[in-house]
Amino acid sequence: MSVTYPAWHWIHEWSTPGTVHLHSVKSVYAFGMTRYQTYLVVEFDDLGKALVIDGKVQSAAVDEFVYHESLVQPAMLAHGSPRRVLILGGGEGATAREALRFPSVESVVMVDIDEEVVRACKELLPEWHRGAFDDPRLQVVIDDAEHYLRSSGERFDVIVADLVDPQAGGPAWRLYTKESYELIKSRLNPGGVFVTQATSPVLTPKVHATIYNTVKAVFRHVTSYYVYMRSFEGVWGFIMGSDDVNLEALRDLDVDQRLMSLNVSGNRFYDSESHRSMFNVPKFIREALASTREVSTLQNPVYVPA
Repeated sequence: MSVTYPAWHWIHEWSTPGTVHLHSVKSVYAFGMTRYQTYLVVEFDDLGKALVIDGKVQSAAVDEFVYHESLVQPAMLAHGSPRRVLILGGGEGATAREALRFPSVESVVMVDIDEEVVRACKELLPEWHRGAFDDPRLQVVIDDAEHYLRSSGERFDVIVADLVDPQAGGPAWRLYTKESYELIKSRLNPGGVFVTQATSPVLTPKVHATIYNTVKAVFRHVTSYYVYMRSFEGVWGFIMGSDDVNLEALRDLDVDQRLMSLNVSGNRFYDSESHRSMFNVPKFIREALASTREVSTLQNPVYVPA
């Protein structure tokens, strides 16, 4: 017997203007509309528990560890011995979780604009943060990230931008501009490293390449790397920048040895073999990065397609 489910049993997610993915929903744990965004914490049939913001999956149980290890750990290893870490966004607490796994880290500041989303994640996604919110080294600041960067004056060894995509009218698009990257750079200690999630080089290639080119316009050294994300339905990109660390040399890093020397263990995804795959960039992506001239600015920002 066939059953027609009400529309709320499915979440449809637009990956591009011409591509939509449907996710079957088993349970809804939380739904809210804040002044910044609409959010859901749900249980999908195929992806498990997930955080959805403005109709887009932010992370899911099936592979959140792939995303968060990939976002945080290469930058931490590139620095070598980070003590102070700043996270822009990262409401789930999993980005903080990864930073706090490094014994060298003395303090992590997590700045998120949406207190309601952070509260929901703390309560409903313990598998993500694994107690990170209770770690005395973590300070959670509810603030606009740009305002925090301008007003705090603090400096950090690693800055991680774990933000929603740059959507027109969304809360994060300004943080993908040259002006914001210059501000971020001013808050790095000597030897500091910046890393950002950078959308998909396959689903939104122009956006990804523009973010790369914008980081390149600010930092002396820049590199990009990639992982496949089942929950995002494609290859996902990350971009790292530094004035002092030769990031281009990361491709040959002995990750297993470096993790051991820093007393970091228990990874589910990131190791030497995964690292080699992540930093071996396919030719078509290299060509797209090399040919892009656009730089995102406050006057001419880059947006993901509506």
